[in-house]
Amino acid sequence: MFYGIPLIIIVIAVGFALSALLLAISVVPGKSDVTKRLEELEGLKWDPAAGGRAAAFARLFNAEQSSRLKQQIFEAGWYQVTPAQMGARIVAGAIFGFTMGLAFAAYFRNFSLTFVSGILVLTVACAYMPLSQLRSAIVKRKRAIQRALPDLLDMLASTVQAGLAFNAALAYAQEMAVGPLGEELKAVLSEVRLGRSRSDALKSMAARVRQEQLSTTVTVIVQAERLGSNLANVLEELGEETRNRRMMRAEEIANLMPTKMVIPMALFMLPALFVMIFGGVAADYFAK
Repeated sequence: MFYGIPLIIIVIAVGFALSALLLAISVVPGKSDVTKRLEELEGLKWDPAAGGRAAAFARLFNAEQSSRLKQQIFEAGWYQVTPAQMGARIVAGAIFGFTMGLAFAAYFRNFSLTFVSGILVLTVACAYMPLSQLRSAIVKRKRAIQRALPDLLDMLASTVQAGLAFNAALAYAQEMAVGPLGEELKAVLSEVRLGRSRSDALKSMAARVRQEQLSTTVTVIVQAERLGSNLANVLEELGEETRNRRMMRAEEIANLMPTKMVIPMALFMLPALFVMIFGGVAADYFAK
């Protein structure tokens, strides 16, 4: 007891306040955009030994885990987020889940094994939520890039055939493109303006995104420039190939629909059908 306040209420209040504080720390950028861009130009480096609040959360991951998490953050397009901030979000989620479970247990005044297990499950689930959001953002972003890539290649092929240089074609396509692919093109042009070679900037984009079709497109474009091939024809063929792949993927999804419809039909349609067929017979039987 603390001045008449039960200890468990104090623990719950402190838990909610601590989780809110950690969440606030995780969303406040620790470095400026210019510094982050310079680090990307130097090879996407991030130094966990920089000190300060980030270093404490950086210790949650070893070097391999930090590198893998950093790559996933880049794939999701969260360039303002560091692995240390993700660690802060994970800790904040764990504290929030534990505090929420403790609050439910205190409300029902039940600290049995079932409630303790529920608290542990809620803690793990809330701690995993930031990673789940990260993976969902990766999938969503890669799908958006895959859908926008054929149209971008067609636009590049048309502008290059019209006589524009490839850098000018990229600038024109970047103004027309929307979504993640347009953002990546803007980053490529920014790096080129800062003095990085076009091939290195394109390879850096492919390394950040790690989308199969985009990586293949970048590889083919770089090789075509190196060998002196007709870039307009190469872009046109790439656009046709990516569009065919997208159609094949759509056909695969359509072919899987009958299999996926089996369970909903068994759960929802068949019971209703049985009620319609045998309901009248059963009603007539019990009426007699």
